[in-house]
Amino acid sequence: MKKFFKIISYIYVIFLTIAFLIPLDFFLVTHFVEEENRPSNNSSYLIHIIFFSILYLLFYFSFSDKLKIFLFCIFYSIVLEFVQLFTYRGFQFFDILFNILGILISILLILFFRNLISIKSRK
Repeated sequence: MKKFFKIISYIYVIFLTIAFLIPLDFFLVTHFVEEENRPSNNSSYLIHIIFFSILYLLFYFSFSDKLKIFLFCIFYSIVLEFVQLFTYRGFQFFDILFNILGILISILLILFFRNLISIKSRK
């Protein structure tokens, strides 16, 4: 099962990289998503939280060294935002903050459910 999660994790990183680096004026984006349906800055922050929560969860279930997973996700978030400077997406510091917030939300969810399971198993 861990091997399956690793494969999904790698595919997700590729998807995430493409999704966050593709220019918003790229013809695929403009062809399929009408301008009024494109995310605003407010909704894009929610997208960052969700995508990076999923990233951390996938890596959490794929690899055993939790500190390395955390550091990788933080590093990946920062690098991805800096690379956007070269793809006409532009650097936004708040994107990094919301990426990290997504990672922290995943960690809190994992801790909550682990404690919940621990409490139920003691009964």
